[in-house]
Amino acid sequence: MTHYALLAGAGGWFPLAASGGTESTENIGGIDYKVHKFTSTGDFVITNQGTEKSIEIFMWGGGGAVGGYNAPGGLDPGRNGGDGGGGAYAENTNVSINVETLKVCVGGGGTKGNGGTVGTGGSGVTISSTNYYFGGDGNKSTSPNFSQSGGGGGGASALIRSTTGLVVAAGGGAGGGIERAALGYAAGNGGGGGEDGTASPQGPAGGTAGASSDTNGQTLADITYDANTGGGGGGGTAGGGAGANPGGDNVGGGGGAGGTSTGTSVTNGSGRDPGNNTGYNDSDYGKGGGGGFPASQEPGNPGLVVIRYPIQYPG
Repeated sequence: MTHYALLAGAGGWFPLAASGGTESTENIGGIDYKVHKFTSTGDFVITNQGTEKSIEIFMWGGGGAVGGYNAPGGLDPGRNGGDGGGGAYAENTNVSINVETLKVCVGGGGTKGNGGTVGTGGSGVTISSTNYYFGGDGNKSTSPNFSQSGGGGGGASALIRSTTGLVVAAGGGAGGGIERAALGYAAGNGGGGGEDGTASPQGPAGGTAGASSDTNGQTLADITYDANTGGGGGGGTAGGGAGANPGGDNVGGGGGAGGTSTGTSVTNGSGRDPGNNTGYNDSDYGKGGGGGFPASQEPGNPGLVVIRYPIQYPG
C-alpha cells in the first residue's frame, strides 16, 4: 500500500517532513519511522510539522578522558590516572515541534592531560559567540615538573531551540592526573553523566554533579606550584564541578563530576560506561577513557543523538 493510500485511509493524516543527520527508515511494530542519526553537531530542519507535531529523541552525552599519567619508560611509570566517566542517556518520546530549525548538539569526548598540557573538554555548541554544553578542560599547574594534568570532561548532547536545551544528556567528568603510581598514589575517577567524581585516595575531593554555574563543565584556575591536578567537569543542563587539586607534589588530583540531564527518562553514566548502553548505541558512544596500563582508551568517546517519527499512519 502506498503512503498516499495510507494518508487517504487515515482521513487526512500527514507525516512530519524534516532533514538532518544520517537518514534511514525503520519499521517499529509494523509502522514505518524516519530515523535521523547525528554523530556530529548539526541542524534538524523541519519543513512540515505533520499531523502528530512531535518527535521522539534519544541521546547520549560525551565521555570524559583519562587523567594524565607517565607513559612506559617515564618517571616511575604506572597508570592510576583516574578513569573518565561515561556520558548520561536522556530521552523524550513526545517533543512538540513547529516548522523550525532545531540545533542538534552532539557532545564531544574529552582528551587526556599530559604534563603541563591540559586535557581539553569535549565540544558542545557555540551560538551567537556563547559556548553551551562544553566539557571543562582539566586543571593544570604552570610549574608541573613531572606532575600530570587532569583530563577533559565530556561535552553534553542536546536538542536546542534558540538557546534552550529541550532534551540534554550530560557529559561524563574526567579523571585526575598522577605522576608516581608505583609509589601507591592514585587519582580520582571522573563521575559518569549525572554522578559526582571520586576523591583521590590521598584526599583531594571529586567534583559535584551539576556544580558549574552554567551548561559548561567546570575548570579550576591554574596552580603555580608543582602538583598533579584534577579532572574537568562534564557539560550538562548544569555542568559538572571539577576535581580538586592537591596542596603538594605526588598526590593525585580529584575526578571531575558529570553534568546534569533533562528528559522524560534519564540514566546516568556508571563508571566508564554510558547510561542505557543499548538500542541505538551500538558503538559505545559516550564511553569514558581509561582501562589498563597504558590506558586502553585515553580520550572519551563522543556522544550520539537519534531523532525519529512515524511516516506511516500509526492508527
